[in-house]
Amino acid sequence: MAGALEGVKVIEFSSYITGPFAGMLLADMGAEVIKVEAPPHGDPFRGTGKALTPIFCSINRSKKSVALNLKTPEGRDAFLRLADDAAVVIQNHRPGYVDHLGIGYEAVSARNPSIVYCSISGFGEDGPYRDLPGYDVIGMSMGGLQSVLTDVTNPKPAEISFGDHLTGVFANYGILSALYRRATTGQGQRVDTSLLQSMVAFMGDTVAGYSATGKLPEVDGRGGRTRQAHCFLGNDGLPFSIHLSSPLKFFTGLMEAIGKPELADDPRFLDREPRAQNYDLLHDICQEVFATDTRDHWVQRLRECGVPSGPLNTIPEVLEDPQVKNWGLPIKINRPGGDTVSITGSTVQLSETPPTFGDPPLLGEHNEEVFKSLGYSDTEIAALAGQLTV
Repeated sequence: MAGALEGVKVIEFSSYITGPFAGMLLADMGAEVIKVEAPPHGDPFRGTGKALTPIFCSINRSKKSVALNLKTPEGRDAFLRLADDAAVVIQNHRPGYVDHLGIGYEAVSARNPSIVYCSISGFGEDGPYRDLPGYDVIGMSMGGLQSVLTDVTNPKPAEISFGDHLTGVFANYGILSALYRRATTGQGQRVDTSLLQSMVAFMGDTVAGYSATGKLPEVDGRGGRTRQAHCFLGNDGLPFSIHLSSPLKFFTGLMEAIGKPELADDPRFLDREPRAQNYDLLHDICQEVFATDTRDHWVQRLRECGVPSGPLNTIPEVLEDPQVKNWGLPIKINRPGGDTVSITGSTVQLSETPPTFGDPPLLGEHNEEVFKSLGYSDTEIAALAGQLTV
């Protein structure tokens, strides 16, 4: 079945996570994504040896790979010919690098005015930080997200690359918006995003809350005070979470679940504001009860009483969750030179054009296919292959 983005040709000249993740999202939806990689090793996340790393496989699935030495005139010209009939270019290099190579937005759009050219960087194309190197934890730290995920007096980096993945999502949002305008007007444009800007944007509700109250989010382990969220432990030591939100029925349901209906009318907890003021007291009352039985018992009981709740799952528990398995997850893709890799698939389902998930490419696997489609002769393709050194 054709994907929603069938016929959309994407040239992805990027590495690590942000650009490849944005390209992967388009590939899932049927776009032809051609990953341009620098020889002799390609994307650093490929790893070494014949087997590809799991992280490379997960964010480079369903793509084609060509190896091009863009430091040569022939490599630059081949890139520009690739982009001549493309809809999208994605690159995540430092500002100015692609212009130096002769494949920046101005060079590509001069030949293909309908191109949607997405540039992802650490800090944007202008401003005082323009030329600084930017990586995931740096963007998270400078954008404020790290400050609400760790105790700043004893900080520790997050174990997951929130910044890179979120920036890839924001880049995809910009690309799809520009593609819609291109479809209606025929005109392309530049899409520019950065790690820092993405992190600041993602912190929008937190910034708004601080602006209104002057209060910073809590990171003392009980940061659900404002959101009316709690995490508890059953007597088996397994964690679970609840969310009381705004409707009073969630609080009264909680009191029913723990066998303390008399507290449903207690003025210390009756409304959202006093519940926030007495957050620790309410937490301790509940935890004392929850310590008498298992997590599974309490999650089932809370759900019976209509309280939003669920286990705080580890990764193995997520993969065994019946709802997750109902979606057919995890999905297995082949790892060239290795075995298989489990991926989590797409975040959305389309009824008529569902996403698909193919295997990741070997470095330069599609050189012959791609360049023959551009009219290159066997001799010219062999000459390009002979330039695959840096």
